[in-house]
Amino acid sequence: MDIELRNVVYRKRVKIMNVPVHVCVDEDCDHSQVVDVIKDDLKSLMEELGQHPQRQAIEFEEMSELSNLLVLIANEKVNSTVRELLGEKVNELLDLFLLAQSLGDEKWMLELRERLTKIMV
Repeated sequence: MDIELRNVVYRKRVKIMNVPVHVCVDEDCDHSQVVDVIKDDLKSLMEELGQHPQRQAIEFEEMSELSNLLVLIANEKVNSTVRELLGEKVNELLDLFLLAQSLGDEKWMLELRERLTKIMV
């Protein structure tokens, strides 16, 4: 199976863009499913939107580190490797963690730990 970035429509009103989805590469197979690592993020977003959400479009990469990384890779114009882009993202999050730590912002530090954990899985 390959991973593609797809749009997911929630309650026929919300278009969630750039959701990582496993897609069967066999032409006789039309199976696809959301990547396990981001299921909790997607579920949390849907719970937050509620049963009767406003009509809107949401960029999922703003809520999911994996989606964000995949969008960066898809949009990359130069021949950077996935490893290089992942390293840059980890360094960026670690820099933010140091800033949060210096400010004593425990909530931000926890959020950054969670974000790091999700892309290192």
